[in-house]
Amino acid sequence: MAIKALKQTVSISEMQKMIHQWKKRGINDPTITKLLDLYLGMPAYMNTQGMYPLCNFYDIRLSLRFAYTSTLITAVTNCQSFGMVWDDTHTKIIAFYSPLWHQKKKETPQDSAQKTPQDLAFNNNIIYNINNIYPPEDSRKEDPDGKHTPDKAENTKADPSPATEFFHRLNTTPEDKKQVLVPIIDRIAAGRNYTRPRALQTLVILVNRFLIPHFDSNPRFDKSTHTGRIIWLKNLMKTSRGQAMLEQAAARMGQEVEKELEEKRRTRRAFRPISPAEWKAPDSGTRYYDDPIDGKVEIPGDAPPRPTETAIWNVLSHEWIDTAP
Repeated sequence: MAIKALKQTVSISEMQKMIHQWKKRGINDPTITKLLDLYLGMPAYMNTQGMYPLCNFYDIRLSLRFAYTSTLITAVTNCQSFGMVWDDTHTKIIAFYSPLWHQKKKETPQDSAQKTPQDLAFNNNIIYNINNIYPPEDSRKEDPDGKHTPDKAENTKADPSPATEFFHRLNTTPEDKKQVLVPIIDRIAAGRNYTRPRALQTLVILVNRFLIPHFDSNPRFDKSTHTGRIIWLKNLMKTSRGQAMLEQAAARMGQEVEKELEEKRRTRRAFRPISPAEWKAPDSGTRYYDDPIDGKVEIPGDAPPRPTETAIWNVLSHEWIDTAP
């Protein structure tokens, strides 16, 4: 069943006021556009409650072209227009929502008693992401005597898959991470001349899109010990099958890089603060225009705005000359 927005119309004055508030809070124009998409609603990334859950943060980041998942969460938090859902210890955000799609209400004892297993499992029903700034935590708690105390929702929550749990343990155990994951990151960085952050992003794709489904599809993986799983992973990465997975992950990473570069090029070519007939590089401040013969022509900083698309800059007379017939 498709979810519907709680509010079908939004006043123009309300949106203008919100955008002005975002600017005062340090949100730049490109980010404002992305936040508007989230605020007005992207149902494909929502759960049935109309919220954006933790398991979709990474996909949202890719869709809206945020550099990192942390950048997405920082923007959502700083604009102060979204509702935030924290974990039990209030140390990490497990979901956020637009007030147009979800309305928080006070929980009564009757509501608590009517919670479904899916509701109770919300905190833990996630897809693991190595690059996520909010990694899933072990829900087990120890009592003062050091014995295991079942969590109140432990008997009803949906457990992560064996492969998801395995990679989470690798990432949160320094020794295992150094022994298993870091060499893969080094291999990716060296083989493709990637920066460390880029190699890590490729590893995220490799784990989530290829390795986790691969191991979960084999019933023997669930019966293996943690040490056995590490050996299994190491051996797999030495085979042609593992190399093919890595190549596919790198190809997807390449597609994302190309999309980011294209977006940067598009943004640069759309920046015309001085005249519609010229461009200005946002980073260097250099003004320029395209000439059919000379190609890219730089404009002196003190030159008046280029008057027309056919005007050329005369370096001798220091003035614009219109070449239109």
